[in-house]
Amino acid sequence: MCIRDRDILEPLPDNLEETEIQFRMTGGKFSIIPSADNLVSGTILYNVEQWEPEFTRSSNLYKISQVNPFRISGIPSGETVNNWDLALTTQIPLSLSIEGGASENNFDFTGIHLTNLRIVQGASDSTIRFNSPNPVKMDEFTFNTGASSAELFGLGNANFSEMSVSCGAGDYTLDFTGELTEDRLVNIKAGVSNITIVIPAGMKAVINNQGTISNINSRGTWLVTDDTYTTMADGPTLTVNLDMAVGNVNLVHED
Repeated sequence: MCIRDRDILEPLPDNLEETEIQFRMTGGKFSIIPSADNLVSGTILYNVEQWEPEFTRSSNLYKISQVNPFRISGIPSGETVNNWDLALTTQIPLSLSIEGGASENNFDFTGIHLTNLRIVQGASDSTIRFNSPNPVKMDEFTFNTGASSAELFGLGNANFSEMSVSCGAGDYTLDFTGELTEDRLVNIKAGVSNITIVIPAGMKAVINNQGTISNINSRGTWLVTDDTYTTMADGPTLTVNLDMAVGNVNLVHED
């Protein structure tokens, strides 16, 4: 199958106000990095004709979409290619939505001004990073995935008010490295999964076991009262409500 490519060089909006970006990907490999220049830049490579991306732009909305993978007529034969390598601006606030089928993802949101972040995917393998504090407040962070594996690093830097996680069977690491500037809330609903929650030294965290899971392993210093695990620290509080019936939970409080 012939590989097609689309180069993307989308300029910033003239008004430099918050812009909504939507990505809908059939499935494949997807990387995002920060960039100081254009709104969106990069390349999309694909070798299935029905996967040709469509582009939509208005003053403060930019969208790239592919066909729903369940609506393709016929099953592509041979090795398929669908690689998105994109860079997002660090100059203006963004409300970002990512939807996709089965995919391999590497998202580095360091320095990107995210006011909202929504990631909804099928079975995937994802690495997500916030290596420095989000320059703006994120109202909501949604991460929904099917049977997958995912590692999310620097969540204390994401600067969200509320985060919701819904995941199928798989292995997940939620690393809250960073510094809280105010109270944060995280709601986790999981199937048969292995979940590791990492709390950095000096962060006040309260983990509420609201499901029926009993296999909870803790490392570091925790105060345990009934189904609640608390770190002994001062300052803003990270509250994690965990709804999980079967699997393993590892709570790590770093020294």
